[in-house]
Amino acid sequence: MTTPTYQVDFEPIGKRVDVLPDTTLLEAAQQAGLALASACGGVGNCGQCRVTTLQGELSPPTLDEEFILTELELQSGERLACSAAVCSDVKVHIPKSSLITEQRLQLGGEAVALTIDPLITAFQIDAPPPTIHDPRSDVQRIAAGLGAVDIQAEPAVVRQLTALARQEDWQLTAYLRHSELVGVAPAEAAPLGMAVDLGTTKVAASLIDLTTGAELAVTGALNPQIGYGEDVISRLTYARRHVDGARTLAQKIQTTLDELLGQLVTEAGVCRAQVADVCIVGNTAMTHLLLELPVQQLAVAPYVAASNAPIDVKARALGLTAAPGAYVHVLPGIGGFVGADHVAMILASGLDRPDRVALGVDIGTNTEIVLVKPGEALLTAASCASGPAFEGAHISDGMRAAAGAIEAVSLTDIGLSLKTVGDAPAVGLCGSGIIDSVAELRRWGLVNARGRFDRSHSRVRQGRHGSEFVLVPAEQSGSGREVVITQNDVNEIQLAKGAIRAGLEVLMEATNTPPETVEEVIIAGAFGSFIKVPSALDMGLLPNLPHAHYRQVGNAAIEGARLALLSRQTRIRARNLVNQTHYLELTTYPKFNRRFALGMLFPELNE
Repeated sequence: MTTPTYQVDFEPIGKRVDVLPDTTLLEAAQQAGLALASACGGVGNCGQCRVTTLQGELSPPTLDEEFILTELELQSGERLACSAAVCSDVKVHIPKSSLITEQRLQLGGEAVALTIDPLITAFQIDAPPPTIHDPRSDVQRIAAGLGAVDIQAEPAVVRQLTALARQEDWQLTAYLRHSELVGVAPAEAAPLGMAVDLGTTKVAASLIDLTTGAELAVTGALNPQIGYGEDVISRLTYARRHVDGARTLAQKIQTTLDELLGQLVTEAGVCRAQVADVCIVGNTAMTHLLLELPVQQLAVAPYVAASNAPIDVKARALGLTAAPGAYVHVLPGIGGFVGADHVAMILASGLDRPDRVALGVDIGTNTEIVLVKPGEALLTAASCASGPAFEGAHISDGMRAAAGAIEAVSLTDIGLSLKTVGDAPAVGLCGSGIIDSVAELRRWGLVNARGRFDRSHSRVRQGRHGSEFVLVPAEQSGSGREVVITQNDVNEIQLAKGAIRAGLEVLMEATNTPPETVEEVIIAGAFGSFIKVPSALDMGLLPNLPHAHYRQVGNAAIEGARLALLSRQTRIRARNLVNQTHYLELTTYPKFNRRFALGMLFPELNE
């Protein structure tokens, strides 16, 4: 007997998909290729995947829905896609706020000078065509043109060579990696490389000329795995709980990487066959999921990587259409939660060659910190589980840096001044806007040192779930709903900032580094590029180090990946760096819990 299916119609996109009974709307959206926001990974507690039922029957509202949605919202058909299961053919409306939309992406960092010495070497070949008197094989003919006795070539490369050599009358460019022929191209075609920063939220990619070091194109996208969980732990949980979960997550990101490569070569006006090398960096969980390495041990204490060594794998094995023999190089990691992206940041910032006492802070859903001192053999690194609050998750009106996201806030005696991404009508708050808002609330005494709202203040009101502050009235917003900061939002920011502040202070204390000796704080990462340092200091996210210069370096991780593409020496530095870095597990430090509790407090107003 055939199992019946129901059709789910997603409007206004007009996307339809047939699903089995009891499939949730979130699962149906994933099957339809639609990326709904789901910070909690579909367990029903973030409230981001709101939809409105237009037609059809769904399962009764769950307790989670009854807590998050008002009675009026439920009566009007609003549901959480992760909690509502299909019981008939249905039609639902997806508001823009529930879609993972295009957003501002930090694609690059500071340029770094280096000597260009890539692993890929290009040779111009002008070989005589085969004749009855010269029946050498195609590979032997190329080897002779290279002046080499022997070269290696995989069948995929030989197939490319045989066809292209006859098409180009044996005038070719050969790409060699050591003694391996990884691809051929028409004469004078420069070898190219793709550098990738594989972030938990965003993916940035750059196309590099391996001969000159010039950046030919740059692009980016949201990590499609977001639909399966906003943070690392949610995705690791998905991979563990579903039979094909790890494979699904791997395919999602591999498809996106190949699409980004297509965008890069199109923009640069080159061909995929010229892309002879790829370097990818990311946190340990992201690279493990990409490579389909075991992740069970990453999700539970002591959070151990399956491998932290540098890894080389054929690009085609990861679904990348490049030169047929091209490799993907993944930089090494330091620990379970200090990955290749942090190594890349250290390389790009020169922190492995310190000439001053410095802190490197890469702020994200997981924040990595490194401390360096001149003359000391070891660097010290740590990671903080800061969570996705700065990406807008677990914040009542939080969102990513898409059009309409509030990114800057200034509170005055007479009102409120806001700046939104794209100058669009406000619909929510992105990370920098959240930092600004909380800092302003503290500056004006609307919240006390413990983060509690002053309910006697005229600007503070009682909302559905406690005290809140209205940033944008409904009639002025882009969604027709108020944009507010709630007591729970302030608490979430306190948890995130407490983790980061505690990590910084414990790292300094464990390495006997007095605050007044720190000369520089390097703030890296996409989120770190847009925050206002004064706001981060005023709210206590960063310590006020009296002699430190605070420097925002943008996406230093992708700059480190570029360096690894262009320099063999950089790859050696990366391997050495891992061996020269001590990983400090913060939770085992005796004073960590106290530091964390104190870090959640806001500084006194006169500090």
